[in-house]
Amino acid sequence: MNIYSVNDNYNISMQGKNKNPNWVKRQIRRAKQYFLDKSPSATSKEGEKSRENWDKISHWVGDPMWNRGIMGATALLSQPAIDYYNHRVDDETRTVSRNRTISKIIAGTLVGMFVVRGPVSKIVDKMTNPDAKAKWGKILLPKNYIDKMRRDSGGLKNYRATISMILALSAMCFTNFLLDAPLTNFFTNYLNKKSGVGKIGADAKTEGIDNIDNTNLRPDTEQARKEAGSA
Repeated sequence: MNIYSVNDNYNISMQGKNKNPNWVKRQIRRAKQYFLDKSPSATSKEGEKSRENWDKISHWVGDPMWNRGIMGATALLSQPAIDYYNHRVDDETRTVSRNRTISKIIAGTLVGMFVVRGPVSKIVDKMTNPDAKAKWGKILLPKNYIDKMRRDSGGLKNYRATISMILALSAMCFTNFLLDAPLTNFFTNYLNKKSGVGKIGADAKTEGIDNIDNTNLRPDTEQARKEAGSA
């Protein structure tokens, strides 16, 4: 016959059972500790070297110029393929769309890396140095917070990133029209020529007018063109 005992907390426990409910947890901890003791441990020198390597990678990836380059490379691997394999349009349209997408990505990446984000970030770093001796080295720092930013490296990093973004966006208002658009048309026309399709932009309009077959023009249109040519 089974005999049950009642403890002080009015909990009934069966005789012959393990009285410690944490026995399984202790065994799991012992197993974990055993595997940790048997696993090889890295020396402090190796850990320091590994941390330095990761810091270099983090700095390289987080740098505004190289970050823009990584974004451009990623876009170049995906977006042109999407345009080219869109079978809802004809082959020539797909080719032109692919070429223009490639050109936009290349132009935007080059301008972003070497004209906007890269130079702007370098300039901001030079002009937000709390320890700079020259006045221009602190010109972008608020005077009341120079000492605080000298002690707070994280706050200084965030401040530099904010200023760089504001200046980069302001510069893009001009570079989009002065550099991106002309470079995009240039690269697109080059790729279209290599692909055997027509040009785009002003060159396409001029070339299209020159290649019009006069035999297909209406008499009044042909007469008007002759008069315009004689004038």
